Amino acid sequence: MLSEKLRPKKLSQLVGNEEARLEAFKWLKKWKTGSKPLLLTGPPGVGKSTTVYAVASELGYTILEYNASDVRTRDRLREALLPTLENASLFGKEKLLIFLDEIDGISGRSDYAGMDFVLDFIENATMPVAMAANLEDTQKLKKIEQKSLVIRFNPVPVDVLTIYLRAIVSKEDLDIPDSLLERVARNSRGDVRQAITTLQTISGKIIAGSATDHQFMSDTAALDAVLKAGSMSETLTLLRQFDAQPYEKIRAIYDSVVSAKNLPLESRADSLEMVAQADLILGRIQKRQSWRLLRYFDRFLAGAIVSKKISRTDSSIPWNLRLAIWNDGKVLKQMSVSLSDEYHVGKSDIASFYLPFFAFYFKYRPAAMDHFLERNNFGDSERRVLTKLTVKK
Repeated sequence: MLSEKLRPKKLSQLVGNEEARLEAFKWLKKWKTGSKPLLLTGPPGVGKSTTVYAVASELGYTILEYNASDVRTRDRLREALLPTLENASLFGKEKLLIFLDEIDGISGRSDYAGMDFVLDFIENATMPVAMAANLEDTQKLKKIEQKSLVIRFNPVPVDVLTIYLRAIVSKEDLDIPDSLLERVARNSRGDVRQAITTLQTISGKIIAGSATDHQFMSDTAALDAVLKAGSMSETLTLLRQFDAQPYEKIRAIYDSVVSAKNLPLESRADSLEMVAQADLILGRIQKRQSWRLLRYFDRFLAGAIVSKKISRTDSSIPWNLRLAIWNDGKVLKQMSVSLSDEYHVGKSDIASFYLPFFAFYFKYRPAAMDHFLERNNFGDSERRVLTKLTVKK
């Protein structure tokens, strides 16, 4: 991957967030036993992890990295981290830095005791501990923020990212017209890694000197073209020319399928299953940076609509409300899957009867809701959905 090839090794090679990078450098340079751990927050692809590695390299530290979303329970965290402290003497005089990436992955439906273990660990660590989180409004992160030096990373501005991309195009001799670079930067929304990945994706498709008006399409015209495609190959081609982020493509296709008036129930279910599979693949791509899976992502989205004769419907529902319905629907589906085995009933029964009943029961019993959420390893998202159902009742 081009993004890995160009991954900065020095702090000066990064783009954007200059003050945040300097603060991280000062933290490690001045670190001593008893100093606060470091917590970097901000959206994906803006240089949080790369900053940790660059700072550690420049100051002579060896990093021991753990992805907190993969070892989120108390037992797995203890198994991963305690041997490091107990056997630190084996590293001799080597300076060590523990890096917990995706620390926000511990919150949510995970083992609540896992976060408590991290809090104890960072308070008693005898070596510097750095953490990174893609979210900063998760309630369970508040305790860690109170005990840490928090540095916020922001999306890289479009003009800065455009200049950076122009330098990459020149250095790597990529055949990409300059007129596309600002569009790539803008659509990447400050995500440097995504911008570089987009460059790599389109570099082999653009012919030098050719017109670029049809390389990308956007908005309703693009979606209309995708929905009207008559074959899988044509649908795939148009999807890849759809000038939108992957998650925006998912929501556009999802909205079209849900709003389609001419789609039989069975076909609608099949299409939504395809969209759900695309969403799962996107999650794996973002978590593991496995961008080779992107080709399967496009195929599932294409399979959801090809030959279905779906027409785009302009919904009167505001987009932010449709987005909330989308997110709540995903949570309801996950809760239904989790609870159906416990109560030995179908997922549809959980969603249509059990959860509304639970919501009614919890309306005046907040302690009972807390117990229910903890017992089932549910978190803030599930609480939000149950609360909405409670209000309806």
